[in-house]
Amino acid sequence: MSFHSSTSSPTIVIDQFGGPEVISVRAQPMPEPGPGQALVKLAYAGVNFVDLYQRQGRYPGVHLPWALGLEGAGEVLRAPPGSGFAVGDRVAFTTGVQGAYAAHVAVPVDHLVAVPAEVSLREAAASLEHGLTAAMLIEDVARLRQGDPVLVHAAAGGVGGWLTQWLVARGHPVFGTVSNASKAAWLREVGATPLLAQEDWATAAAGVGVVFDSIGKDSLQGSLEALRVGGHLVLFGAASGQPEPVEVLQLMRKSLTLTRPVLPHFLPSAERLRARAASVFRAVSDGSVQLRIHEVLPLAQAARAHELLSSRTTQGKLLLEI
Repeated sequence: MSFHSSTSSPTIVIDQFGGPEVISVRAQPMPEPGPGQALVKLAYAGVNFVDLYQRQGRYPGVHLPWALGLEGAGEVLRAPPGSGFAVGDRVAFTTGVQGAYAAHVAVPVDHLVAVPAEVSLREAAASLEHGLTAAMLIEDVARLRQGDPVLVHAAAGGVGGWLTQWLVARGHPVFGTVSNASKAAWLREVGATPLLAQEDWATAAAGVGVVFDSIGKDSLQGSLEALRVGGHLVLFGAASGQPEPVEVLQLMRKSLTLTRPVLPHFLPSAERLRARAASVFRAVSDGSVQLRIHEVLPLAQAARAHELLSSRTTQGKLLLEI
């Protein structure tokens, strides 16, 4: 099948829920932007855990057939008058957009952010979702006090890597769980204390003020144990599955709080999104965050990208090149 037609666009679609084998690439009609939308030609799409949850049927609001992907970067092909965007502008997007595993996508202009000249489209696609999520967790959710020790799960991964670097830079002692020696070495390089996920990390990190937990089922009880009195558990993912319900009395024993934030709730306007995105791109361009891209795969290998991410062995971002 040829994907060079001007009226069609290769797109990754699922027709049923399941493992990576349900992923297929097909020629879809070229998107036709609606009112307030721009047509974007994608260069890269970001691969995120939410994509896996959608593919598995673990995420609300997914209706089959479903086009995967919520993050990407590319160039504007068409934009509505007065939108502030023009043909050829380099842009990126995430949150509120679906179908980014594709050559073209129609994006509401309120969800587009401009990519500055000093940031490549590859870097933009690799940084936006993870950087925005880390910024939200630190600025809006965690209620951190100066010098609070913290525990970050999957600390050498995507969001975990951003959290670790930003928290260390702010002067917080950071414990980070990792799965192997290579990831532990990277954590030491950036100033954090690595803890192997296979060992008793809850005891080693006992007394932390905040736990950032993206693992879920396998880690939640240990995360609660590690917190000090008055501590705060920020649960923002479920890489190991959704955790069992938490008894309120379990929180009462140490006056703990538990929150489950969702990024779009903290980006209520285009202005807020663009201001936060600008801070993410600054961190990339000035080197204050070491942007790590684990691998870039062609669009047709989206299933392989899902296999890699679900293995929890990646360090940094997985991208699909369109």
